Amino acid sequence: MGTASKVTSACFRVVEFGTSCIILGVLSKFIYVLNQGKGSADSRLIFAISMAAISVLCSLILVAPVKYTFYFFPLDFALFICWITCFALLEDLSGTHTCSSYWYDHYWSFYWGKAWKLPTGTVVVTDLGCSQWRVVLAFSFIISFCWLINGFLSLYVCTEYYNLGSRTVTIVR
Repeated sequence: MGTASKVTSACFRVVEFGTSCIILGVLSKFIYVLNQGKGSADSRLIFAISMAAISVLCSLILVAPVKYTFYFFPLDFALFICWITCFALLEDLSGTHTCSSYWYDHYWSFYWGKAWKLPTGTVVVTDLGCSQWRVVLAFSFIISFCWLINGFLSLYVCTEYYNLGSRTVTIVR
């Protein structure tokens, strides 16, 4: 096993940790503001915050570039599938009109901008929280491909250096 594969794997684990912390922080702040406004949490946001917490834990455990971490390539592929699903679910909330969709105006921006504190009948025209919503979308896409690349790297290391790809046949006579 080469040094390059160890360093590359550790770098991707650090990126995975950082992006999942960013997603976890932004969504945690939104859930906090949502609870202040006595709103109900969307199940897709709960899925995203759960995935971020799981990713923080997994990336911390697997960050050390030792032999056993490369054996967890199925976990990398599973987390890729979960994150790309999470991205698709979040993108479906706002669609192609990211910060001008109905969901964004009446849910994310309403609670992020604390519009429930305003007097009744006040018209709010704002893009509060647009950058945070785009951060969640972008980093959920980025982290999914970090898990995919790390999965392929680990699979390559396991088949090339640990002979997981070779089969031994024993003939008994």
